[in-house]
Amino acid sequence: MNLFIFNNLNNDDVVTSLLKFKSDGDEDAYYQAARNLISFSKHRLTDGNIIDEYILRLMLEQDNLPNPETIRDFLRQDIKTVYDNLLCIDWDKLCISQDLVPISSIISTPIETGLHGYARSLESMMNSKSREALMGAILAHAEVFGTGSSSAFAALKWEGKSLKGIYNTDPITFDDLCGLEYQKRILIANTESFMCGKPANDVLLTGSSGTGKSSCVKASLNMFKDRGLRLIELKKSDLDDLPLVFRSINNQILKYIIFIDDLSFEPDDMSYKLLKVALDGQAETRGGNVLIYATSNRRNLIKETWADREGGMNDEIHRSEALSERKSLAARFGINLSFLTPTQKEYLNIVSDMLRREDIQMDENIRSKALTWQIQYNGFSGRTAAQFVSNFLSEQ
Repeated sequence: MNLFIFNNLNNDDVVTSLLKFKSDGDEDAYYQAARNLISFSKHRLTDGNIIDEYILRLMLEQDNLPNPETIRDFLRQDIKTVYDNLLCIDWDKLCISQDLVPISSIISTPIETGLHGYARSLESMMNSKSREALMGAILAHAEVFGTGSSSAFAALKWEGKSLKGIYNTDPITFDDLCGLEYQKRILIANTESFMCGKPANDVLLTGSSGTGKSSCVKASLNMFKDRGLRLIELKKSDLDDLPLVFRSINNQILKYIIFIDDLSFEPDDMSYKLLKVALDGQAETRGGNVLIYATSNRRNLIKETWADREGGMNDEIHRSEALSERKSLAARFGINLSFLTPTQKEYLNIVSDMLRREDIQMDENIRSKALTWQIQYNGFSGRTAAQFVSNFLSEQ
């Protein structure tokens, strides 16, 4: 096929096998295509025509695809070629004519990528009855979801120097998080500003384990993902890849939160300077479509040792500058949100709210069990409350 934009189709085993099967009736090509599509079925997003889904995703999920709006004439020609040669073919009829199992008999359950709208948009393209309708559906899809190998996912992770989609993301919402009204309000307002193209800040969420820091970040994603927000999980050990991450998303129409969970540095770990550069906006490749949200158990991020405080008069200036530099990292985040360990009363209120959602009223017996649970498991926290409620419900 002569293609301008989607020439990757000509190098794909499924496509070349299908075209050979169509033109020559080559059964070996049929079996090759069927085997590959059976493997692909584990990653399907719809329950529609598997060949159509495969081809459309091959077109839209290739990396470095130009903005379709800027290449309309070339796009229109490519769509005509792909539609005529692949998408409008009755493959089942062709299979049956040669006494072969129809490829549509490949049945699988669509997987969850956290973007229900993406699958619906894909189905709209698959149901297009003309080239013009397909053209419109592709342009509408690209405007909302962008393009590239990661465009089908709400959450991504940086792994092996590239972005990988995360299946079955945490569906938590802000309504699921009891308490934390101030923290939720600030985080929602900041993310809303970001999505509207207004000034927004990087955010540092600090507090003890289980107090809701990571859950708030994930709830932010779920609140705004249908408006084009994506989350990229980045490990602290990959901070030196930040310029690569920025570069990989700079030309996308989507907005991204780079999420660094459980961030902290040992005194001799200099990688914090990489993050400092990014937060200062000195990283040339950081675009305006990226914020950094990080969580930490340490308010100042960098562990302070007794050696930092000891020494003679000659060391005083050096120590003061070193401590100031370490503490200034946290200040580079425009917003610092503290998540405090709940009191006993607050812990019990969280338990009560969670039970109320299950139509269960807190009584003295449940109260006593909840307090015993926190003694046995990790103390007062939102996570402990959720674990108690989960265990309590399992026993009912």
